[in-house]
Amino acid sequence: MVRKLATARNIVKRNLHRDSVQLLRLSEEARKIQGVKDAALVMGTQTNKEILAKLGLLTEEGKAASASDMLLAVRTDSEQEADRCLREVEQMVLKPPVTKGRSYYSLEAAVRAMPEANLAIVSIPGEYARDEVLRALESGMNVLLFSDHVTPEVELELKQLAKSKGLLVMGPGAGTSFIGGKALGFGNVLRRGRIGIIAAAGTGLQEVSVLLSEAGLGVSAGLGTGGGDVKNKIGGITILQCIDALERDPETDVVVIVSKPPDSDVRSRVLHHIASNTRKRFVTCFLGQDNYEIPPAMHSRVRGTKTLHAAFFEAAQAPADHIQTQILNRFTFSPDELVSIANKAAERLTRTQKYIRGLYTGGTLGYETLVILGHLVGKVYSNTPLEPELKLVDSYRSLKDSIVDLGEEEFTAGRAHPMIDPTIRRMRLIEEAKDPEVAVILMDIMLGYGSHPDPAGAMLGAIEEARKLAEAGGRTIPIFAHVCGTENDPQPRSEQEAKLKHAGAYLFPTNALMAVAGALVSRRGSVSKYSLDEVYSNYLRGF
Repeated sequence: MVRKLATARNIVKRNLHRDSVQLLRLSEEARKIQGVKDAALVMGTQTNKEILAKLGLLTEEGKAASASDMLLAVRTDSEQEADRCLREVEQMVLKPPVTKGRSYYSLEAAVRAMPEANLAIVSIPGEYARDEVLRALESGMNVLLFSDHVTPEVELELKQLAKSKGLLVMGPGAGTSFIGGKALGFGNVLRRGRIGIIAAAGTGLQEVSVLLSEAGLGVSAGLGTGGGDVKNKIGGITILQCIDALERDPETDVVVIVSKPPDSDVRSRVLHHIASNTRKRFVTCFLGQDNYEIPPAMHSRVRGTKTLHAAFFEAAQAPADHIQTQILNRFTFSPDELVSIANKAAERLTRTQKYIRGLYTGGTLGYETLVILGHLVGKVYSNTPLEPELKLVDSYRSLKDSIVDLGEEEFTAGRAHPMIDPTIRRMRLIEEAKDPEVAVILMDIMLGYGSHPDPAGAMLGAIEEARKLAEAGGRTIPIFAHVCGTENDPQPRSEQEAKLKHAGAYLFPTNALMAVAGALVSRRGSVSKYSLDEVYSNYLRGF
């Protein structure tokens, strides 16, 4: 029998732009066309062209596409089928998009139609965001600024104006918030409760809020500030405003503040503000390896933490001490239990398998992992490292112990975030499985609005292929996963976890526990009980 060779064909549509999420949806529709073996619709960025090449979808014509061009790619069994399928794909692209619900062509028109509105979400290219945010502020609306690539100068201008008007600018780069019982951006379906969260880290907000919700405590509000807010240039303007707002909120009893390490002046300003202007209980989570001092006068009502796991535990215990035992049982493992899990996962590893590889879609969860592994295994490389000298030379190639944030710009230029489009992580998982020195792979599975409709299911094929590659080399590769989501999310947590368990993945209730287990597997036998107890004391509890 003669086997047919698949044929790849490209069409380049010059200076035609669609949003990356629209392109992802169109790609999925294109793959349903009869005769199509694979298809992709992307902007012609270098990153996208490299991915198409690895998928066998790039031709010479496609190589000439620029970042402002749309690239249509299909693979079929014949030239004739390729021509027919590409014509159908072109028709899909040129068809006007169908808009659900009400739509308006200007902010002013939307305000006239909804005069009661007091919040605008701005999600456009960062270089154009300033004018739209100014219009919203002048209309008396708070703003969730989802856009990235807004300069610090513009951020400062917008936040100072908002403060003068008694309004909030949450962002730029504020991907998640929970306001009035509704999830905004990459948000989850949460139980309402009396714990408020202020976060300069989107997936950090998701991890803490989801755990609180699943613990039965719930969240009153989750306010994203954007990561730039904790830099000296901005000075924590939005964080301080949010502290005041939640201090006044009668539905909030406890406030959690989550951030990657703030600049020291901003951290001092935040702690001083809590001491001088609040009376409620607070939990601060400034992710990192360094201790920071909580002023003695605040010890009775303020707890400091260094990981999301610890922030959750401290917040959960703040409202009522009786819940402590229940939470300890549901959301953590003892050191002995974690060692037992790690030993089982490491049973069939070869002597050469000694490194951890983390493939994260949530940047804050990846950062938390770096913090914990830095204590347990030493140097860990990353495209977002704790120390500059540990930065990966090539984000597409891991080195020794490596944690990769797949949501960084080098992976997302011109394409959807990996929480939406799992293509890059699927490819990276298979590449890591080829490395005979890899001992364990860590992954976060982010649920909620905006995320892929089946993020666990989307990884099953790659997990299976990774296992086969390892077995062919006489190895096994444990896959560790943490599902961040609730049972009421569009992708119910239990269903996602069941798919991963069926695929043989080990599941962990928090990202931090997964990180510790990863260290135990990779360094099997060489992590002392003293070091493990120290991690539990310093990173899995407050101070």
